[in-house]
Amino acid sequence: MFSDGFRSNRKKRSLMAEINVVPYIDVTLVLLIIFMVTAPIVQQAVSVDLPQTPQLETNEETNSDAAPPFVISITADGLYRTSVEPEVVISDREVESLIAEVAARAQLNPDQRFYIQGDRAAPYGKVIQIFTLLQANGVTNVALITQPDNQEP
Repeated sequence: MFSDGFRSNRKKRSLMAEINVVPYIDVTLVLLIIFMVTAPIVQQAVSVDLPQTPQLETNEETNSDAAPPFVISITADGLYRTSVEPEVVISDREVESLIAEVAARAQLNPDQRFYIQGDRAAPYGKVIQIFTLLQANGVTNVALITQPDNQEP
């Protein structure tokens, strides 16, 4: 008797027309993951102008006993010069000896800093080439020098 009353109430219920949102949430999460994966790839295609950076105040204390930084300059013609011998021009054929010299300096003094300074008109590929060659040969303290922006905010 009790079960008949329960069934009769169940049969009298009308169907509810509601949207099931679970599949839509699944699709949204999949799209979110796809966009998160592809976003870095799309950002690499953006062209930017890199010659100047804003001036930053540094709190780094300079040690007087530390070795002066070794600067490799790339001229507008794509030739190399160093801070040790600025009058000597190094061609593309002599880059291997320059890399060997810098790697030897890095092994002798692990705290030595190395900088790459590229002219605004210098081929960007040459800057990246010398940067990657230095890192591939174990020189880890390599940084790029930029021209500070003189405009005040």
